[in-house]
Amino acid sequence: MTTTSFKAEEEQLSALSDDVGSLWCRPIAILEHPPDSFSFLRDYVHPNVPCIIRNAIPSNSTATTTKTSTTATTTTTSKHRTDKRQTPLHLTLDDILEIIGRDEEITVDVTPDGHGDCVRSVRCREDFPDGTTGTMRRMFVKPHEQVMTMGEFRRCLRRRIPTKNGEDERQVLFRDTSPTIAASATAEQLPPPEVDDFGLEVFPILFHTKGDNEDDEGNGAKHQDSIQDEKLDLGDPVVYYSRQNDCLRTEMKKLFSHHLFPNTFQFAEDAFGTGPPDAINLWIGNEKSVSSMHKDHYENLFYVCSGQKEFVLCPPSDVLFLHEGMFSSGTFRRMKEVAEDGETENGLTSRWGVVPDESDCEGASDVRTKWIEPDIKKICLEERHQNTSEFPLLSKAHPVKVLVSEGEMIYIPSLWYHRVTQTCETVGVNYWFDMKFDSPHWCYFNFLQNLKKI
Repeated sequence: MTTTSFKAEEEQLSALSDDVGSLWCRPIAILEHPPDSFSFLRDYVHPNVPCIIRNAIPSNSTATTTKTSTTATTTTTSKHRTDKRQTPLHLTLDDILEIIGRDEEITVDVTPDGHGDCVRSVRCREDFPDGTTGTMRRMFVKPHEQVMTMGEFRRCLRRRIPTKNGEDERQVLFRDTSPTIAASATAEQLPPPEVDDFGLEVFPILFHTKGDNEDDEGNGAKHQDSIQDEKLDLGDPVVYYSRQNDCLRTEMKKLFSHHLFPNTFQFAEDAFGTGPPDAINLWIGNEKSVSSMHKDHYENLFYVCSGQKEFVLCPPSDVLFLHEGMFSSGTFRRMKEVAEDGETENGLTSRWGVVPDESDCEGASDVRTKWIEPDIKKICLEERHQNTSEFPLLSKAHPVKVLVSEGEMIYIPSLWYHRVTQTCETVGVNYWFDMKFDSPHWCYFNFLQNLKKI
């Protein structure tokens, strides 16, 4: 019996990259008004290409649905076309606090440096507490989640205090502090942080132990690597409201009830053919927060209410070139600190650590996540492929940077990779519509991503 194997050589990969660059990727179209559903389907959804749509949400919109009938059109699209005097919706963080109040509680993503949901280096601690340096590994790390009021979130997002060297430092604004954190410990007493080859700080791994959740022999003692779940002084964190769980209609339903946002975009819903949006999410952050390159199994409409978003986009076919891999996953957690002389537990210099995720599957040692390892913007757009020896296939990828300003909405087709940040304090809202899996589009992409395993 003979078996046939397939292998893509350099020539075939280069040919695919050239075809994608010349036939698929194109300049991002800018539409002054929302299109009709047929034009949107024909020009953008079917060819699977992004576009920017202006005037998608009017500032004086009071309708919570956008329906279309055969006899009359009452969609947001028609309103834009018939009334050129309307201006797009403008909504800032201050406006949101005016509407829902400063005491409304929300759940915020918190990281030590703004890089959450990304692959980064961590320091293993198997050989602690003897004080020696552990081995380094790459890990997918998620943000810490913190409940705070809207007022606290705004202050933490904006408030800065001057330091002795004239630089700005984020002020600590969390309500509760752990009694084990020494007030006299200052940044000057700690050695400089360890930084990996990608420019990100290296954080130690923290392990769950018996003492984390129950008393040790009834005396209440905890293991030296214990993890604290209370609300803590988290140092100088970067905060980002990015729940991705239909938060505008759940946690932020008080804001959504003011009918500033439509329930759907009918032109898009008709074109996608998968029903109303599965989720509507609110996003609030600044230039400190970065969402690393990833894909979604959704058709995505992202509207910028104020500020400016920066997207770096890659087509789905770039899955072969983006060095996506499987990584153990964990979550940022504030480390317990001791001693009033600035010494940290076990000699560690970091105030943050990473807790490995625990698998619910019997026999599984850890939880693994498929994610893209390199920072596409830094390597491809800023360094211009000057140092791609570790990620050689990136030279065949097709990243493009797109700035989306206030009043604009970008359409990101399903499975398009995107890295996202902000150029300033920014408020945005996105609509996720389910993608169609019964299509050649999904079959083609799934084949390509599985090729890497052969």
